[in-house]
Amino acid sequence: MLKRERFAWAWLAGLLVVPTIYFIVVATREPISGGMDLVQLGMLATALTTLALVALLARFLPDGGTDGPTPFGADERDQLIESRASVVAYYVLMGGMIVVGFVMPFFASGWELVHAALFATVLAEVVHTTLMLISYRRGVRA
Repeated sequence: MLKRERFAWAWLAGLLVVPTIYFIVVATREPISGGMDLVQLGMLATALTTLALVALLARFLPDGGTDGPTPFGADERDQLIESRASVVAYYVLMGGMIVVGFVMPFFASGWELVHAALFATVLAEVVHTTLMLISYRRGVRA
């Protein structure tokens, strides 16, 4: 398995676990009415920091010896896989941000908007990573 594919698997696992735990904790927690909710802000910061650490640790996964001379360099195939997955993920992200920015302000505010934006971002990144993994497994044609 290529190093970029191993990174994608680790990143997908992190994307599925960390935000799921965050959203479960937020959904089961009693909201604080009025004022700034510093506990919820701390939970969001913890979740995002955990995702950053997952990405950092996944970046330095041990080499399987199949990547050749450049351990994490992107060749033309990797660039093609990345660009195709990015196009689809971009449309998912833009759809989510249109809902968050143009529709939700009429009936929601505050943390609801933050959580919807976070969900749209995570969903777009899950789509991006999943499409990359599918392309690595099936192979990509020009």
